[in-house]
Amino acid sequence: MTTLITGATIIDGTGRPPAKDSIIAIEGTQISFVGLKNQLSPQLGINHTIIDATGKTVLPGLINMHDHLVFKYAIGSFSDHIRKGAPNLTLFAAKTALDTLRSGITTIRDMATKYGISIAIREAINTGRMLGPRIIACNQPICATGGHASEVCCIADGPEAVRRAARKQLSLGADFVKVMASHDPYEMPSEEKTRAELTQDEIRAAFDEARKWGKKTACHVMGQIALRNVIEQGVDIIDHGIYLDERLVSMMAEKHIVYSPTLSGYCCQTMNPRFERGEKWASDHQPLIEPLKRSFEIAIKAGLKIVCSTDSTGRYAEEVALMREAGMSPMDTILACTAVAAQALGMGDLIGTIEAGKKADLVLLNADPLKNPYALEEVFLVIKDGMALYPHQITL
Repeated sequence: MTTLITGATIIDGTGRPPAKDSIIAIEGTQISFVGLKNQLSPQLGINHTIIDATGKTVLPGLINMHDHLVFKYAIGSFSDHIRKGAPNLTLFAAKTALDTLRSGITTIRDMATKYGISIAIREAINTGRMLGPRIIACNQPICATGGHASEVCCIADGPEAVRRAARKQLSLGADFVKVMASHDPYEMPSEEKTRAELTQDEIRAAFDEARKWGKKTACHVMGQIALRNVIEQGVDIIDHGIYLDERLVSMMAEKHIVYSPTLSGYCCQTMNPRFERGEKWASDHQPLIEPLKRSFEIAIKAGLKIVCSTDSTGRYAEEVALMREAGMSPMDTILACTAVAAQALGMGDLIGTIEAGKKADLVLLNADPLKNPYALEEVFLVIKDGMALYPHQITL
């Protein structure tokens, strides 16, 4: 059976201008045709279902490059939330997965979990036992004793302990290895309000193991010492990157390191009173806002590959809006949500663009996201692996 999406304006993720009044044909889990109606093979019209997308904009399924199923949009203290235990956190993560797919995000990079929950949900989705986005997961990040977010990390000190920790995560099914290279906001007697944690030798040990397994590497990092540590060890993607400067960005460009800035989370939402984290939390994070904005502007000017990411509190469309405010073109921000993100995951041959032979991951919007980034929140229909679902159908 063929599904035909007709009448749409397609933003295909290649960077080409939008194509109006187009047709997409889906067979099984794959896109089989993209083009104009008069180019469609007559055989595709024999047994088919038509989705009338007149007036809609179709994008590749969106990708969130920094997400957290287990504590996305959690209210109150992070530590209190994590102490709720495996059953409650599993239910929380399952609901997050459904909410994520409902919003048109068909792939996420899950950057920390507890009790192996994101791995378990990944397998449940992959085997068709529940709905949700495609999950690329690190399981537990690796941190030093006293390190950032240690409640969800595998704690290890010294290169050999870190090497064992990386092997443990990979053996448990991690898709990549993440290290906590620095703390989050931390009061220091210097301009930089954070501190480096894992050493270069420790980071090298973790990344060596990832590469032996053919896996990618990731980090939570801010501050120039910690940034240099992960850049010199050839991390694949830098998340946050607060306190980047021209020299460090130049090093990133030389090594083809991708930047995942999480602007919405750090500049806006983590201090939003709706999360009930208190005045101290807000005041601790305030010093990071301007350094992150400066880091992002430097990254744009240097032409770094940039991807869209929210972390645990960020709003996806707001992330896109902030990227545009800082100087990215509307089309480049869409590519950050689609093709560039897919390439950063090593999945550019499967997802990220609307082309024949790719996975049938699509989102149909009621408005044009090139004109207004918040159109990304006006989801009409989500298609993942060829399964078309209206938002109200994405339930347990």
